[in-house]
Amino acid sequence: MYRLKKKHLVSVLSFMLMLILVVPLKANPGGFTDDELKGFANAVVQVISIQQQGQAQMISKIEEEDMTVQRFNEINMQAQEMPFEEIDMTEKEADSFVMLLGEIEQIQIDLEEVLISTIEDAGISIEKYEEIMTEYQQNPELQQRVQELMR
Repeated sequence: MYRLKKKHLVSVLSFMLMLILVVPLKANPGGFTDDELKGFANAVVQVISIQQQGQAQMISKIEEEDMTVQRFNEINMQAQEMPFEEIDMTEKEADSFVMLLGEIEQIQIDLEEVLISTIEDAGISIEKYEEIMTEYQQNPELQQRVQELMR
């Protein structure tokens, strides 16, 4: 009987040791440091705001040309699938679309520069930001940890 208790105690101690080794891994989902996650959290908040501003700029440009976003997207989708001349659109729509493509491309270039600068100013590299974002999108534990750091 004494041996059974001793075996049981060894099993319990082994189990506790295993828990001690596993728990720190759970506390740091994704293996990122708190500083990396804080930088990511700070960057995400700013990135979302900047992307919304950029989207609003693009919508405004489209609407200034008396075109709806939906119509612009329809023409854009068709332009990717067939020769431009075959797209069913008016001459005014064609002129507006071509002009808008250049303007929207420039907004996107400017936006990318601002986003890169914003992420780096948050103290995180673009590569690390993308790595964390990829893991964040797939890992609920990491999502929870980042949300805790954002508070």
